[in-house]
Amino acid sequence: MTSFTRRPRRGIALITALLMLSVMAALALASIYLGSNAGLAARAAEHERDLRYAADEALAIGRSRLDRVPATLPDTGYRTVLASAALNDASGQPIRGLEASVYVGPSGIGTGQYGRFASIVSEAHDASGARFVRRLELTQESFAKFAYWSNRESNSGSTIYFGNDDELWGPVWSNDQISIASSRATFHDEVGTASTISGVSYGSFSKGYKIRQPRIDLPSNSRLARLAGYASAAGLSFNAPTSGSETSVRMRIEFLTVDLNGNGDSTEATEAFIRVYTANAGNMWALRGDWPTGGQPNDLCGDWHAIGGEQRFFPVSVHNTAWFETLLRANGYSNAAAATHRAASTTTILSGQGARCLLAGDPRLASSERLPANYPVAADRQSGGTDRTFTPVGKYGAWRQFTATPSAALAARRPWDAGYLYPLSRANNINAKGVIHVNGTVGVSGWVAGGVTLYAENGTIVVLDDLRYMTDPALTGPGRCHDILGLIAGKDVVVADNAINTPQQPSGSGSYRVLDETKDLFVHGVMMAITTSFRVENFADAPRNATSCEGATNGRGCLYLTGGVIQEARGAVGLLSGEGYVKRYSYDRCAAEKPPPYFPTTGRFQDNGFYELDPTNFDIAALFRRIAPAP
Repeated sequence: MTSFTRRPRRGIALITALLMLSVMAALALASIYLGSNAGLAARAAEHERDLRYAADEALAIGRSRLDRVPATLPDTGYRTVLASAALNDASGQPIRGLEASVYVGPSGIGTGQYGRFASIVSEAHDASGARFVRRLELTQESFAKFAYWSNRESNSGSTIYFGNDDELWGPVWSNDQISIASSRATFHDEVGTASTISGVSYGSFSKGYKIRQPRIDLPSNSRLARLAGYASAAGLSFNAPTSGSETSVRMRIEFLTVDLNGNGDSTEATEAFIRVYTANAGNMWALRGDWPTGGQPNDLCGDWHAIGGEQRFFPVSVHNTAWFETLLRANGYSNAAAATHRAASTTTILSGQGARCLLAGDPRLASSERLPANYPVAADRQSGGTDRTFTPVGKYGAWRQFTATPSAALAARRPWDAGYLYPLSRANNINAKGVIHVNGTVGVSGWVAGGVTLYAENGTIVVLDDLRYMTDPALTGPGRCHDILGLIAGKDVVVADNAINTPQQPSGSGSYRVLDETKDLFVHGVMMAITTSFRVENFADAPRNATSCEGATNGRGCLYLTGGVIQEARGAVGLLSGEGYVKRYSYDRCAAEKPPPYFPTTGRFQDNGFYELDPTNFDIAALFRRIAPAP
């Protein structure tokens, strides 16, 4: 056998070393390359961050300019606020190599029905052409957001205080000094004033307070002028016979709803209507529902009797007639009972359960409203009143007829007054925009559905009876924020001192009687009194202890107000000694989320949305053409 001896091969170690060296070199180069890329990426990210920072800073500059000078916003198109301007960083040092431009213009829906919108657009760029573009959409703050707002915290020279453990829910603002008494007050939302707060230690502020803020001014009537045009196009603009105080009112608007679709309720906004009543000269007392004076017959107050299988209303003034006694006998009353009802005094009639007073024009007043000249058939005048006995032209005034033909559904549901109902929704009134305009003083009452704003230009709005939403404003689940009402008065908003809102004392009775469906007054809506106040007529007059509010005796019961009060100066609603109403105010947050149509704005802007825009082929003129307000 032959044996072999292995000998080392020359050069193998060198080759191995060279290979290792090559691998290490490659790794080093890769490391250098990767490190270079990471540095480039970091610098790129840093540069993008700087561009973003510059764009955001430019938006803030545009926002500040609008807040300080609202006139910066043009009516149409856009305005350049900054043009390729240098910017500083947070420490005040220039941001090198970057410039920014800022543009502002109107956007969104331009009519103002849902508020006023604007957009600020910022474009940050460097010398190489790299850009970052951002858009901030704003909406002007609505006065409706405030639970309480005043220009002056005094009335007739006397300062009015928060106190007696007042609790205010929702934002509070005054241009005047806010005063808090030692009996304390609690503010559950933000509080602001253009002045200071006196007695601040007596207040509890859940969200703090701000003093010496820029003033917010009430809108002038000229700023609200376009509301008349919106209402007129829908046949909802009216000229009232008077424009004076609450004692002179001769026009009344009654809000009501109709179950058009037959589903068993009438809460839909498409089922909202109004009726408009005008009293004859000299009959303001009847439209207001005042307690009769001066020997006038009591045509507005009465009671109910069963006629033809239903309850019908009979005013005091017809009880002593022969036809009334005959009608009762024909409907099952004994001769003695019919005679007793006929001979009953006013005090006796109005002391019975269910006795009440109504406003002139109410269909239930047919027995006293219908005149022989218009209703020659005696049975039409002598049958008692129901919701269906509508009287277009009555003893004290007349209802206005709507100019358009009523829909078939409305005519079928309410044949008695279909031609006198003014539709508030576009479903039944194509030009309706949720605005009613009255040139002068007007009274209001009834049930409101959907969103509507009533503007009494040059006049006072008088609350004659309950004014309520069809959908409970306290609802928190699905369907919340269904109804919202704005009341704007060129002068005052006043709760009437009448036979419905105020307990009355029939002669000889020795006691007061509540002659309304409830002893309390319910008012739902956001009220704005441009010239003076939201107040109660004759708040300091009797009665003092005629009724109660949640267990405490007082003159007129509780005033349950759900919404907000915006006024030039604080108005009074009652006294601690018992006259007037006890305040029970609730803030309606829906007013801030979904304000009444065209309700005035404060001029201050709030953020509504941020957008990052593609800088490729960015064209500011083209952008504002796309986002220009839609009609």
